[in-house]
Amino acid sequence: MTLMVDFNENKLIIDDTAIGLRSNVGDVLEIDELIVVRLVVLPDESDPTNVLAFDKDGNKVWEIESPPEEKEQRSYKSLNVVDGNLRVTNWNGYRYRVDVDSGEVTETGYTR
Repeated sequence: MTLMVDFNENKLIIDDTAIGLRSNVGDVLEIDELIVVRLVVLPDESDPTNVLAFDKDGNKVWEIESPPEEKEQRSYKSLNVVDGNLRVTNWNGYRYRVDVDSGEVTETGYTR
């Protein structure tokens, strides 16, 4: 059965379940039975755990750990899947591989 996943402002909708989130949704990906969401954080704001994963029933499975770098702006600005791995980047130009089961950052690289 295919899930219907959508979003509108700060609501994630999975089939008939609407989930209110702390800020607007920027990106949504489906990977390994999870719905991964990146919340919008503007460059002058900070929310170092703005990537979350939900199961098909709308239960939050994890919230990403803060980036390991102790920089002023640490929020994530994009997410995608590369070679089957979840990748995120932050406003400081760092790229991370994320364990999709736990939300743990498992690899760090610099993109600039």
